[in-house]
Amino acid sequence: FSQGIPLGESIFVSTSPLKKDIDPEVFKKYMLAELIPAWNRNSAGVNMYLLKADRGDRKDEYLTICIASDKEAGKKRGKGSPFGDKSVATVEGDLSKQPSDFLEDPDAYTEYQLMGGDRITPLPSVEILGIHYMKVKPEKKKDYENLVTQRLHPNVGNLSHDMNLLYYKAIDGQDKGTFITIYAIESIAARERFWPTGGKEQDIVKQLFGPYKDLAKELGALLVEDSYLKTESGGGAAIFESLEWTDFIVLD
Repeated sequence: FSQGIPLGESIFVSTSPLKKDIDPEVFKKYMLAELIPAWNRNSAGVNMYLLKADRGDRKDEYLTICIASDKEAGKKRGKGSPFGDKSVATVEGDLSKQPSDFLEDPDAYTEYQLMGGDRITPLPSVEILGIHYMKVKPEKKKDYENLVTQRLHPNVGNLSHDMNLLYYKAIDGQDKGTFITIYAIESIAARERFWPTGGKEQDIVKQLFGPYKDLAKELGALLVEDSYLKTESGGGAAIFESLEWTDFIVLD
């Protein structure tokens, strides 16, 4: 596992599944030994990482992402998927294979941009990206963005030294117009402090989110009914948690 990666204002996510005949471990070896080192030597502020899900809906799946250090670096990278054969052709060194040898659609991607990022600088370095896919009512999207920039990021975006909630909007690609919340968790040990493996949620979760109950209600009014963890569940992060989520751990 990695010692953590710096999050950025722009995150590019590959949305292509692996081809059915591909061994995931062979893909992992290619990414970590060849493509990612070659890409990052010539990254110009946009670094590539491989993650693996260990909890949630997509457990055991791999996820490839690129993180731009800032919006300008993301813009300089240009349009389109950074995971396709054409993009990879620009990296240094000879590669034994191309992304199309592993991915069904290497050009499938989504670009997410941090909303109101000026409220939560500097951004943390983390080992775990807990991605929650937020379902916002179509007619409430503008209100949701305003709530994020004015209330959510100044508060739960600065929740704890080892876990913060970062809100991103998909501005391009396959899932354009959708939203995610990233539970940016410093380390596996930090997650154990909140949600231990095989155990119950710890009281510290309620302590951290307790002061934001009114804010959670405001958030819930903007979300699609039955798409988020309800307060009656007893979960400390109720409403802040989507029912569709996956924890991805950064690999090195």
